[in-house]
Amino acid sequence: MRLVTLHARRRPGWFVLATLALVAALGWPRHRTTAPPPTGSLQVAVLRDGFAATHPVAAGRRVVELERDGQARRELTLPEPGDRRILGTSVGTAIAWQDGSKVRVAQIDDGRELGAWGTAVQRLCDGVASNDARFAFGWLEADGKLWYVHGPVAASGAPQAAAFDPAITSADALAHPQWCGVASADDSIALAWRDDDKLSFVTCTTRRCSTLPATAGLDRKIQILGFGCLPNACLFALRDPDGNARLGYVAKTLRGKWTRALPATSATVSVIGVGDRAFAVGYASQAGVEVVRFDREGNATSVWRDDHASGAPALAWSSGRLLVAHFHGDQLSHETIALVR
Repeated sequence: MRLVTLHARRRPGWFVLATLALVAALGWPRHRTTAPPPTGSLQVAVLRDGFAATHPVAAGRRVVELERDGQARRELTLPEPGDRRILGTSVGTAIAWQDGSKVRVAQIDDGRELGAWGTAVQRLCDGVASNDARFAFGWLEADGKLWYVHGPVAASGAPQAAAFDPAITSADALAHPQWCGVASADDSIALAWRDDDKLSFVTCTTRRCSTLPATAGLDRKIQILGFGCLPNACLFALRDPDGNARLGYVAKTLRGKWTRALPATSATVSVIGVGDRAFAVGYASQAGVEVVRFDREGNATSVWRDDHASGAPALAWSSGRLLVAHFHGDQLSHETIALVR
């Protein structure tokens, strides 16, 4: 694994990457918007003192920072509505995006660029890792390697960029993933990828990723709607060509696999690990919008429901509180509920 260490600047509690230019969007405007959000993904992240949510709007991309109880603390609008990843970092709330052959990260306050990586970026990975300890996002390079940037949320320390090569886990040395994803795994992170008819994942600590992935067969016609992880297992939301949705649990142990039907009609499903023992799954169905807790054995308990919400909710978990962000028409709502490990 190759590591690129990023250096801190002398500014209390704030870390930035040295020798990199300011983003062209320096001085992003801060203003409220009431325009209906265009089609796009709703994303959430864990901050060191709360949560954040973002979604596209007519004027760009709205970012809302939230208290632990889900109350809005402040909001602003960034000028670019495209594909972005929201991050809670030790330097504050940041946004990551693909810029041609590279990926970039910038603070939302002033557009100050925090880093640029990559040489031939093909696509950003789905999702982010966002928990009380760490953040991470990832991308695929043209050579098939899965790169990711990770760093602390609350503790001091410089972020790092690292590469993981899925080909080392495959009998086909030329295998290139067609899909990749990043998720929290308690206080670590998980990297997942799809290679033809196989779905695999590894977990990564602050020092290295495991070299032996958990793998399950997956027909290439099946769509991945979302996924979330524990330190040694992941839960994938899937949809088959007939439109049927289900959950698939994949663990590092050979016997650790099960599936459950899911009445999801939404194009995405939010799945996150709740500590190291359970998952929270948020989805929209014909009956409304619901969040269900699943334990490792597949037992389900409904923990939140709204019959008048629209679209799948976005979920984040921090210190025993679950953030549920969702829409009522064009209005974003956000609340937290107690959900222990």
